[in-house]
Amino acid sequence: MLSPQPDERDSAEVADHPSLSEGHVAAIASSQRPLYAYVCSLIGPGAEADDVLQEVNLVLCRRAHEFDGRGQFLTWACRIAYLQVLAHLKQRRRDRCLYFDEAVLADLAGPLGGQVERLDVRLEALRNCLTRLPAQHRQMITVRYAHGGSVQKLATQLGRPVGSVRVTLHRIRQQLLACIENTLSARGSR
Repeated sequence: MLSPQPDERDSAEVADHPSLSEGHVAAIASSQRPLYAYVCSLIGPGAEADDVLQEVNLVLCRRAHEFDGRGQFLTWACRIAYLQVLAHLKQRRRDRCLYFDEAVLADLAGPLGGQVERLDVRLEALRNCLTRLPAQHRQMITVRYAHGGSVQKLATQLGRPVGSVRVTLHRIRQQLLACIENTLSARGSR
């Protein structure tokens, strides 16, 4: 009888974990970009960062029961990512006689984790503020900032002059900025 490959065991373990809720999976999915940026800032971009992120995701699934939901998910995930980066670098050091200073890595990781958390709070505020916009303004922002979007394309779609669309977009961005600042100051998390 063949034993399952490591990836198959990991997948089965994650799939069978009783405390892996749909919300937890959604939180993991929505944190991929900031987690990848965090990992890359510690070890550089490339295949190694991809591998570490994959390990981070597995650990996040395995340890889902440890996240109590009271804190910021991304902060917790960054702590796990830091530990996975540390384990990865220690493994590389053993494999390739690579030297790294754990204290320097910790000095980098601490402030970066805080920045990622602040970004997470700001993104949450932005999403909230976007829902408060009138539907037409929300649509303009969506079209403008979608992949391949431009002021020119939006102006053509709306049948309005480019300058007029630019002014409207500027006003919408000013509204969003004021809303985000008000939201963050109300929460005390500027």
